[in-house]
Amino acid sequence: MHPLIRRLSRTLASATALTLLATPAVAVAAPVLDGNAGGRVPTSVTRAEMPAVVDDPPLEASTPTIVGAVQVGKTAKAHAGAWTSGTTFTYQWFADGEPISGATGFAFTPTVAQHAKRLTVRLDGSREGYAPVSRTSGRTSFVSRGHISQPRPAIVGSATPGATLTASRPPAVPTPDSVTYRWRLDGESIRGATRSTLTMRSEWKGHEITVSTTVKEPGYLDATLTSPAARVGAAYTKSPTPVISGTKRVGSTLTVTRGTWSPSPSSFSFQWYADGRAIAGATASKYTLRGTDYKKEITVTARTYRAGYGTVLRRSAATAEVLASAVRWKDDGKDESFYVGADERGVVATTYIAQAGTGECTWGRQGSAGTELGRDTGSGQRMFTILPTDHAVWTNEACGIWIKYYSGMVKASDSTATDGNYVLGDHLNRGDYSTTGPADAGTPCTYALYEGFYGESGVISSGEVTEPTTITLPDTAYGFATAGCAWQRIN
Repeated sequence: MHPLIRRLSRTLASATALTLLATPAVAVAAPVLDGNAGGRVPTSVTRAEMPAVVDDPPLEASTPTIVGAVQVGKTAKAHAGAWTSGTTFTYQWFADGEPISGATGFAFTPTVAQHAKRLTVRLDGSREGYAPVSRTSGRTSFVSRGHISQPRPAIVGSATPGATLTASRPPAVPTPDSVTYRWRLDGESIRGATRSTLTMRSEWKGHEITVSTTVKEPGYLDATLTSPAARVGAAYTKSPTPVISGTKRVGSTLTVTRGTWSPSPSSFSFQWYADGRAIAGATASKYTLRGTDYKKEITVTARTYRAGYGTVLRRSAATAEVLASAVRWKDDGKDESFYVGADERGVVATTYIAQAGTGECTWGRQGSAGTELGRDTGSGQRMFTILPTDHAVWTNEACGIWIKYYSGMVKASDSTATDGNYVLGDHLNRGDYSTTGPADAGTPCTYALYEGFYGESGVISSGEVTEPTTITLPDTAYGFATAGCAWQRIN
C-alpha cells in the first residue's frame, strides 16, 4: 500500500474507533438566558457530536538487530528491520547499558573501552505525519579482543659472515603499542638477539636464520609472525639494489630491473608492495597497477638463491604516489563527436568516471548513421560506459575529464551525495537505503538502478521521490544514480 494511502486509512480507522468508544448522549448545558431579556432556547451538545482529537499513527517498527563481528576493531552495524517506508533514523550505541559518546551512526567499531562488554543499539525513527517510535536491540555477546593485521616480516640484507641483516616489518593495522624481535638459528633462539638487526657470524655458515616479530596493542590479541629463512653463505661481489621503471598510474605496468650480479644467482624471486604491504600474487618481474594502488607508494624486493652463497634480499626505493589512469579524454570545447577506436582523436571503449562540476554534465553515444544510442545528464560524480560497437561519443565541458574507471580507487560508503552515480559494491555498499525526500522541496528527485552505465538501455528500474522513501540496492544491480536526494543506508 502506498504510504499516503496507508496513513489516510489509519487516520480514518482511529477516528472511527474514538467515535465508537465515546459515551453517547451526555449533555453539556449551554448558558441559560432569561426569556424576557431576549434569551435563546437552552440547547445541549452530546459528546459523540464533538470532533475527535486524532493522534498521529505510530510508525511500523521492528526491533533492530546488530550484525557483524562483535570484536574490538571490527565494525558492527545496526539492522533496522521493517519500518514504515521513508523513516529516518537516529542511532545511539550502548555498552553494558551506558551510552557510548559519539557512537551515533549506522555502524560502530568497538575500541578497547568496550572490550568484555555487551553492545546494544537504540533506533529513534521519525517521519512527518507519524508518531515517533524508539526500539532497542537485544544485547550482543561480550566484545572479544581484536586481531591485529600484521603481515610476515622479511629479512633485508646479505646473509654472509660479518654482514648485518635487518628485520623489515610491514605496517600493522592498527598501529601496535609495542614490537619485539626474536632471531633464531635453525629454529633455536639466539641469545640476546632481540633487536631489529643482527650481525652474521662465521660459524653460522650453512645454517638458516629467521626473525619473528611480536606486536601488542591493548584490546587485541598478540600477533607473532616469522619471516622466510635466509641461508648464511658466501658473499656476492656485486648485489645491486633493484630499480622500478614505468609510468606510475593505475593501469600502467611497472618493471623491476635487478641489475648485474656477480656471480649470477641461480634464481630470483620478487615481491611487490603498496605502502609497505605485500600485494597478493604480485611476484613477477612486472606488475600492472590496480585501482587499489591509487595514491600509494610502490616498492619491490628481489631475493636470490645460489648454492653455497648467502641469501640476499634487496629492496627498491619507493615510487611517487600512484596517479589515476592515463586513459582519459575530455571535450575540447568545439562541441564535436569523438570516434571510438584507434583514431588519433578516438577514445577507448571502456567505463569512465568524471568528477563533474556544478554544471549539468551531458554525454551521448552514437551509431554509424548518427543515431543516438544512449545519453545521460546530471550533476555530481558521473559514470559512462562506451561499448565497442559504438561509432562515436560526445560530451560537454561541464563533465570535466573522463578517466578510465578502476575498482578499488575509493573506499565503499554507506551514504550518497545529493547527485551522482555510484558503482554498487565498490563506491557504495548494497542494502536498504532511506532518504528524507528531495533536497529541493519543490522539485521531485529521481533515482535509477543500472546494469551498466551506457544510457537508457542500461536502466533496470527507476523512480521518482516526493516524500521520505526507502529502497533496496540489490545484488542484481551494478550501478545506482540519484538526482536531488541524499540516501543513507539503514540495513
